[in-house]
Amino acid sequence: MAIRILLDHGVRQDHIIFVTFLVAREGGIVVLRKAFPDVKIVCSAVDNHLTERWLECIDVEGEGVDSETAGRKVWVVEPGMGHIG
Repeated sequence: MAIRILLDHGVRQDHIIFVTFLVAREGGIVVLRKAFPDVKIVCSAVDNHLTERWLECIDVEGEGVDSETAGRKVWVVEPGMGHIG
C-alpha cells in the first residue's frame, strides 16, 4: 500500500493526502480511515457501495485463454452511482 510505504520512509500521516476518484462508504474508505486516521482523503464521489462483478477474459486470436485465468473479479461503477457533479 502506498500510504504504508510513505510512512515507512518517515512521512507523517498528517502530511499525506490520499486522492481518489470514487470511494464506497461501507467499503475501503472505512478501513483506510481506521488504519490511517490522520491521512487526509480527497475524492470526487462517494457511494454507499460498489458492485462486485466477474469479468470474463476475451480470447485474443492465437493466444488462447487459460481456464484458471479466464476472468477476474472487478468492482464496477454503475449508472447512478456516486454523486459526481
